[in-house]
Amino acid sequence: MTSTYPGFDHQPETLLKFIASTDIFTILLKNGEIIHYVPADKKSFYQWLINNKIEDIKLDNVTG
Repeated sequence: MTSTYPGFDHQPETLLKFIASTDIFTILLKNGEIIHYVPADKKSFYQWLINNKIEDIKLDNVTG
């Protein structure tokens, strides 16, 4: 069963990577499209991405 995030139009299986800024998430879709999303609850949306195993590229930059 696919979990969706309220108010976000994309299924987790279509997402590849993301990076979060102050209020905006920039997300790379598997089809190569880049989208921007401003969630009402940044922490909740971030946790949803992590729970769905979407790669946070900012973490890669810190450890790489």
